[in-house]
Amino acid sequence: MDVRLILLTILVLGGVALLAGVVLYLAAKKFAVFEDPLIGEVESLLPGANCGGCGFAGCHAFAEKVAETKDPELFCPVGGPSLAARIAGALGQEALATQRNVARVLCNGGGNAVTSGIYQGIPSCAAVAIAGTSTLVCPFGCLGLADCVRACPFDALHMVDGVARVDEEACTGCGKCVKACPRGLIEMAPHAQAVYVACKSTDPGAVVRKYCSVGCIGCKACERVCTFSAVSVDQGLASIQPDLCEACMKCVEACKPATIRLTRAPEAKEAAHA
Repeated sequence: MDVRLILLTILVLGGVALLAGVVLYLAAKKFAVFEDPLIGEVESLLPGANCGGCGFAGCHAFAEKVAETKDPELFCPVGGPSLAARIAGALGQEALATQRNVARVLCNGGGNAVTSGIYQGIPSCAAVAIAGTSTLVCPFGCLGLADCVRACPFDALHMVDGVARVDEEACTGCGKCVKACPRGLIEMAPHAQAVYVACKSTDPGAVVRKYCSVGCIGCKACERVCTFSAVSVDQGLASIQPDLCEACMKCVEACKPATIRLTRAPEAKEAAHA
């Protein structure tokens, strides 16, 4: 074995590696892109969920926008008000008053709704909606194939008796489930809004009764008993204005099909009458 050949090979390879290292170092210096250190500071505060609930591609994109604009209205729903306060502190600003939003499923059908036939296709709400092959007679209700559950990165949705249910303590308000529901049954609502209408059917009451025992029949009983003008019925469907609602429960008690639901009843009632 020629020792000189081995040494020469080592020297050549070492020289090439050294030269490549110098070239890469000079290139990194020459083409270096400055990044505002505030971006890293803001990103380090973020939860790292990369859920897109803020409206940006991920946490880094959100941090870039915050550092660029210093806009106090940019909000991370996962981190909530406490994170907003910390980001405002990093920006040298005062945090704006924010409210926590959670997902609400505007359907209580499931086992209360009439079905017809057997579905044997792709187990996906989106597929059923496109094909128009749902076994659910109600044209507005939850299809029950859990697209929203699979979309949730926080395990805040579960299927219960054929309809999606939200665990409001686990929900961060990222909005992924809203995008996943092909029937638009999930919406973001203030966590403090205790009363909501769990239905989106605008069919006449007589028709609704035929396919769902808990659907809104547009009877206006809720509207008549509300002393705060918070409830109105339009096109056969009740709706509640959260800024006017005092969670007095009158509409809940008046709703015979039990379409109007109350979350966190004791807490809401105490807050309403404090």
